[in-house]
Formats: sequence, C-alpha cells, structure tokens
Amino acid sequence: MKERIKFDFSIGPVQGFIARARRTRDFWAGSFLLSYLSGQAMVAVLENDGELIIPAVTKDQEILDPLLQAIDALCKKKTIDSNDKNLKIATLPNRFRAEVLEDFDPDICKKAVCKAWHNLCHAVWDRFLQPIAELGNNTEEIWKRQIKSFWEIVWVLGETDFPLERRKNWRSHIPPMEYGDKCVLFEDLQELSGYVRAKNRDQREKQDRFWAALRSQIGRYELDENERLSAIALVKRLFPLVAPSVLWEVPVRYPSTPYLAAVTWLEKVAGDAEKSQAAQEYAALCVDHLSGVAWRETPGLFPKLQEICSEKPSLQEFLSLDGKCFFKDAIRNRRVWEEQKGETKRNVATSCSQEHKKIAEKLEEKLKELGEPVSPFYAMVLMDGDMLGKLLQKHPNKVSKALAHFSRKVPQIVQEHNGITVYAGGDDVLALFPLEGAIPAAVEMRKAYIEEFKEVYEVLSEEKMQATISGAIVYAHYSTVFTDVYNEAQHLLSKVAKDETGRDSLAVTVWKRAGKVITWSAPWEIVLREGKDIFTFFVEQFREDIKKSGSEDKWKLTTSFIYHLNNRLAHFKLSEDSENTAEQKETFFIDLVTAEYLKSRSHKMEFKEARMLIQKIMPLCQRWWRDKNGEICRDAECLELSGMFLLKFLLQKGVER
Repeated sequence: MKERIKFDFSIGPVQGFIARARRTRDFWAGSFLLSYLSGQAMVAVLENDGELIIPAVTKDQEILDPLLQAIDALCKKKTIDSNDKNLKIATLPNRFRAEVLEDFDPDICKKAVCKAWHNLCHAVWDRFLQPIAELGNNTEEIWKRQIKSFWEIVWVLGETDFPLERRKNWRSHIPPMEYGDKCVLFEDLQELSGYVRAKNRDQREKQDRFWAALRSQIGRYELDENERLSAIALVKRLFPLVAPSVLWEVPVRYPSTPYLAAVTWLEKVAGDAEKSQAAQEYAALCVDHLSGVAWRETPGLFPKLQEICSEKPSLQEFLSLDGKCFFKDAIRNRRVWEEQKGETKRNVATSCSQEHKKIAEKLEEKLKELGEPVSPFYAMVLMDGDMLGKLLQKHPNKVSKALAHFSRKVPQIVQEHNGITVYAGGDDVLALFPLEGAIPAAVEMRKAYIEEFKEVYEVLSEEKMQATISGAIVYAHYSTVFTDVYNEAQHLLSKVAKDETGRDSLAVTVWKRAGKVITWSAPWEIVLREGKDIFTFFVEQFREDIKKSGSEDKWKLTTSFIYHLNNRLAHFKLSEDSENTAEQKETFFIDLVTAEYLKSRSHKMEFKEARMLIQKIMPLCQRWWRDKNGEICRDAECLELSGMFLLKFLLQKGVER
C-alpha cells in the first residue's frame, strides 16, 4: 500500500499580474487567468489519485466548485454550460495543498498549467498577432520568450506544515533580460513591435505602423491610441475574445468604472415612470451625436438593471450607454468626445470645436431632466481572513470547509448590492461596487464569514483563537488610474486594517482626482455600533428627516461645521496628567462638539436634542484600534475627524454642491 504525503503548489506572480490593468476587464482577466491555471494543476492532482485539502472543493471524490468542475470537464472534453455565471468568477486560489501518493510526480501539475497557458496564448497569437507579425522586429521571438518565462511555479512535497514560504526564498525563477521599449502595463517587459522609438524616425514610424495594424483588427476599444503592450499584457487584454474556442465564453464586455459609479443612479432613473421618456430622449441624443461610440455597457451583469430591461425594453438603449455619457465633466471633455467619434487630432482641431460645444450643451441640458447628478465614485472592496495560516495549521479540514462555504456565498451577497465579483476564493474577496453598496456588502460578507466558522468556534475558543476577517474599501473617482486604486486597497487592507487597527477591522479611503483625501479605520464593533453599519445608520437618519421636514437643516452636517471643528478642536488635546476619568473627558468633548454644532446651524435647536445627536456620532470623532490582546482601544485625549469627513462624503455621494 502506497503512503500518502503532503503536496503544496503555488503559481505567481499574483499582485504583479492582477494589478497591471487599465480597465476593469484587464483587472478581472488577471484574477480569472490565475484561478483558471491553478485549477489546471488541481485537476492534474485529482486525476492522479490525489485529494485536495485546501481549498475544500471536493467531497467523496466529487468536485463541488463550479469553476473546477468546468476545468475538469474541459480536460475530459465534456460539454460545458457557458451560460453558467459561476464560470465567470475566479474562485480558485493561486496556491493549494493536497495529499498525493508517495510516487506522485509534481511535474504533472507544471505541465498541465503550461499546456493550458500555451493553448490560450497560441489562440491569441494565431488570431491577432500572426497576421501582422511581419511588420514587427523579431515580434515572434519576443512573444515566445515572454510567454515561456513569465510564470513562477513552486511546489513542495513533504510533511512540513506550509513550507512554500521557505521554498520561495530560493528564488529559482529568474526571468530573462528584456531590452528595447517597454510595455505600458508591464514596465519590465519589452513591447511587441521590437522597435525603439528613440533611435530614429524610421523606427518610430514602423512601431506606430505595427500597433495601428493591430488596432485596425481588434478595434479602438481593445487597444488605445498610445498603448504598446507586451505578450503578457496582450493575452490579458485579448483572451476573452478567443475564450470560446479554447475554454468557454467569458465576459467580453465588463462594466467600466464610470458605469459602475452610475449603476444605482441608473436604477433609480429607469425605475421612475415619470423620467422614462426623458431617459429615452437622452439615449437617442447620445446615439445620434456620438454615433462613433465604440463601447456599449452590459446592464445584464446587474440583476436589477436586467429586470428593468426585460420589463421596459424601451430603456435598453439608455441603460447600455457608455458610462461616460452620464457625467457632465466627460460630456464637456472634448478629448473624450473626440476619441468616441474616432476623429484625428488634426480634423478635430479644425472642424469639431464649435460642434462639440453645441452638442455638449444640449446633452447637459437633457441630463438635468433626469434628476440629481450622478456620483462619480465607485468602490473597490477587499476582504481577507485574519491569522488564517495559524487556523489552517491547527484545523485544516474544518477551516477549509468553512472557507469553501463562505466563498460560495460571496457572489450572491455582492450581486444583491449591485456589485461585480472579481475574485472569491477561500477567505479572499475582491469586488467592485457603486458607492452605495460597498459598506453594506462588506458588513454582510463579514457576517457570512463569522457564520461559516460557528462549527469551529468552540474548538478555537479553547485554544484562544478566533476566525475573523478584515476589510478595505477604496472610494475612487472613476478617472483614477485603476492600478493605483488596487495598490491602495492592498495597502489599506494589510497596513491600516490589519497592522495599525489590529485586525478584525474595516479601513476606508476616499480617493478624489487630487489624490487621497480621507482615510478612516476602526474595529468592526465600532462600525456596527448602531446595529447596522454606523455610516448607513446616519445616512438613512439624515434622509428620513429631510423627507419629514422638507429641510436638510435638522441633521445638517455643513462643511463649515466640520472644517471649523477640525481647525479649532482636532488638534486640541487634553492633558494626560488630568485627573478626569475617560468618561469625564468624553463628556467634555461631547459638550464641546455640541456647542460648535449649534453655532453652525441657521435654525434654533435645543441643546439636549443636539447633544443626543453628537453623542451618537461621537465614535466618528475618535481614533479606535485593537490592542495585542484583541481589546478595543480609543484615544480619549483628542478628536480625530476623518470619520466625520467620510460621513459627509457618503451623504453627498462625492458630488460637489
């Protein structure tokens, strides 16, 4: 009888592959490809009598994860249902642990990954690059070099717990040197034309000719005017177009960041019968005057918008408009309009200036009829389990099972809040939302995570361990560079939510055009202090009072109030030598903030009523964190107003008034 031994496998780079993205589909493609390739290695293990331990995606030799089921079916040349939405979500982590027979050859996994990768790349090359390769300078050689050497595949056979980290320290994967002009996404890789612009005019013109030829094949949307890409970046960008012939259909159209920001607004406008005619007229104007628009959004990715399209087919055109059509600044931006029309810079300069101005004014006027302005902010949400390595070492089977159940719940939670799931595997979640859905969705995901670990809580509590999850939310203006948003979300999660705030926490950043303007974090207990999340609680209170009173004044959080509070009191610090108790210090601050609030109001309000409001809102005026023992701490000596600025941002949805 052959013995069974542990097998750990990992494929990377992860962040370096996912983060290099200029648009949401690039971002999704990075996560999906990593998951797909990792799944190929998992299937290779299962086909050789292995058993997957982490993630827990099998039971009694039956595959439970839909994506892994599809990969298994693909390897066995079985029929795959391309309409299954689960096959569009990356659910498999880039690393896994299995039990294999002692004579198992790990090279089987590596070969499976390389075969799947090369099949995909070959399809992209044959369809798009082969016809124009002769216009380049050693283009095929560059392509083969980059495709062959990109992935770092690491494996370990043995009984040691989680040895992959030590194996990675060997740094046995050394990619070859890259020369010439570099890719605009992967700065360390050469772009595919092989020419060097700085050498001379001839090289520059040949480089431009190469990329123009590719652009004419695939369209302006797939490749921007100034994008010169490497083989890796092009596979990320173009693999959805060849996916049906290699694996199955995947999203060719993925919602843009302007469209994500507008989803909730679109739902509201399309659901208002009185605005239906105005919405149709606006769509007709956009189609007539921006007839060269190369991109149409896909409302069917959002269940509520899909439902509206089914019930009101006349609004399909409106709900499918390019996301930029809903924003005044984009309508006014001649460059955006020129790109949509496909005009050359010379032609635009001479013939389009006045025409654009008239059309922009007409569109703006019609847009006003649809109601309040659209929020220009969308949200990126990252969730990640805390201290998971220790939990898995102690109870791998139970913890892995809980993680599998959690990851299967995530897509539904995200969808219910108008979001798009990019990745949901194990404890890791990456999703995109309109502004309104991010915090409520993060709260629901945290709740689902805790529920799934109830079975192991009794065992964990005996060992003084807890299964918790931290979250990070970046509210970003739709024009912010996508890679920067992703990198900020990673930093926010690891450094702010986990390290500075002490895990089991939520951290939030607001990133406007000028850069980051607000960062706030607190343990989940503070976020959920009012039963639901504290921000949703106050936003709903504020809007309910507006309906009742017809005035914003009662709960008015004026800019002057917050800024005066910040300027006068934020740096005010009580003496640490004070004999006052923490409760007395808090009472002092509540009275101080209440007085400032009453000063800022235009209408009279009773001190008692105002104080009750400030008392509830006080947690947003203090800094909170969790110490090494997990106890919640706060700075009772001074005010910290980033929470107040965040509340004001959420109340106004980032729309300048």
